[in-house]
Amino acid sequence: MPRDPFREWRESYARYGTDLAFKPDKGSRFWSAVQPVCASPRVVRTRLSPGLVFRDRRMVNDGNDNINLAVSFESDLNLRQGGRDVCLGRHEATIMLADEPGTAATRREFNVLEISMSRTDWRARGANPGDALLKAVDRRSESLRLLTSYIAALAKAGQPTATDTLETVARHIVDLAVLAATRPSVGESDLESVAAARRAAVLEQIARRFQEPDLTGGSVAQTLGISQRYLQWLLQETGKSFTEHVTELRLARAFMLLSSTDRRRRISEIAFEAGFSDLAHFHRLFRARFGDTPGAVAGSAKAPRAN
Repeated sequence: MPRDPFREWRESYARYGTDLAFKPDKGSRFWSAVQPVCASPRVVRTRLSPGLVFRDRRMVNDGNDNINLAVSFESDLNLRQGGRDVCLGRHEATIMLADEPGTAATRREFNVLEISMSRTDWRARGANPGDALLKAVDRRSESLRLLTSYIAALAKAGQPTATDTLETVARHIVDLAVLAATRPSVGESDLESVAAARRAAVLEQIARRFQEPDLTGGSVAQTLGISQRYLQWLLQETGKSFTEHVTELRLARAFMLLSSTDRRRRISEIAFEAGFSDLAHFHRLFRARFGDTPGAVAGSAKAPRAN
C-alpha cells in the first residue's frame, strides 16, 4: 500500500489532540511534525505545511465535545466556526469547540499548540466557553504568556510519572488555559497555578542566566515583571533561595569544566566563566560542596589513564 502522509499526520495528531483533516495548499510541498506534551489534559503542538485544517459535520459525531484553546506561533492563521472568524497573529490564541465544524487556514506554515479540555473542567472554574469563542487573546496577555511558558517548561522537562504530580500539572494547565481565555491580567497572584507558572519562569531565567556574574534576584524579577519580594515568595516552595539556586548551577558548571580532560585552562578563568566574580569565595564554596579543591579536581581529570 502506498504511503499516505496526510493520513499519517491525521492519525498521529488525533492520538494526542483533536481528530482533524487536512487539505494542502496547492503548490506547497507537504511536511508535518507532531509533538505531544501532555496526555491529560491533551496538549499537543504541530507544525504543518500551508493549507486548510478542518473538522466537518461527519467528524464532529465522534463524541468529542471538548473546549480547545489554540495558540498560534505563526502569523495569519485564519479560523472559522459557527459563523464567526478570527485571524490570529504570532503568539495569539483563541477558543474553538470540538463538537462544531470549523476550519483553520494559512498560506504560511501551521505552528499551533492545542490544549484540549473537558466542558466539566470549564464549568468547574465558572467559565463559559461561548463567551471566548473565536475571540483573539492578545499576545500581550499575561495569563497566556504564563500558560505557554509553563507548557514549554513541561515539554523540556518531560511529563512527570507520579500520579499526584500528574494531577497537579493537569490542574495547573486547565487553570491557566481558562485564565488565558477569560482574564488577561493576573498580577502577583497566590493562585496555585499562577504561582507554579511564575516559579517555573523564574527557574528558567536562573538556568539560562546563572553565568552572568552580576545576576540578581532584582534583575530577574524586573525581566519577568514581578517584584523581588514576590520572587522570593515563589522560591520558598523550592526550599532554596535565589542565591542558593544560582550558586548550585555555577558550582555544577565549574565542576564539569574542571573535570573535562580536554580542558587546559586556569582555574580562575573557569570560575569566571561559571559566573563567579570572587575567586576566594569560589574556592570556599567549591570545597564545601565537593569536599575537594578546584585544583585537585582539575589535576585528577588531567592525570593520564593507566593502560
